[in-house]
Amino acid sequence: MKSGLYILLLSVCALSCKQKEQPAQKEEGNYFSIIDYAKDQWEMNIGQPYGIDKITFNNGQPDTLHTNAEKVDWAAIFKIFAETDISHPKYLDKYSFSDFADTANNVMNFNYDAKDPKLFTQKLYLTANPRNGRISSVYIETLKNNSWGSRTQRLFYIPITSIVIQEFEARATGDKKDIRVEYRFL
Repeated sequence: MKSGLYILLLSVCALSCKQKEQPAQKEEGNYFSIIDYAKDQWEMNIGQPYGIDKITFNNGQPDTLHTNAEKVDWAAIFKIFAETDISHPKYLDKYSFSDFADTANNVMNFNYDAKDPKLFTQKLYLTANPRNGRISSVYIETLKNNSWGSRTQRLFYIPITSIVIQEFEARATGDKKDIRVEYRFL
């Protein structure tokens, strides 16, 4: 019995030593995928009977609709968030990445800041629980400039609490548009 345990222990040691000697495989890296995260959130929460308040602010004027999760246009919301995805390898080295612990709030922060002001997604900030790695909030800023003006978005998501989609549009003619849509889970 002791010899069988000894052989098993030697085998484990030999295998672990062998793994350390192998060169690290070079994989093509990527940044955080908002698309994968949205799919994961969808799969975890599909079918849940959430009541939702949809509050639309158009140039500061609120309009509230009481609804439920079955009646929300999730495809439109996912599309807005999916357009900000930076996980494709073509975005490698286009963002500055930093992470830091916020001990006062007991969270980890992961920040992606665009190096080029022409990139659509300018900021992607994630906050996560350091114990289990679960994301507790997502904040995204986008920017699109053209000859007619600029459009900025601010997207914010707290799982099963709220989704905020805010768009600012400044046109060359001087017209401005400010729309904010909040989905508050009840």
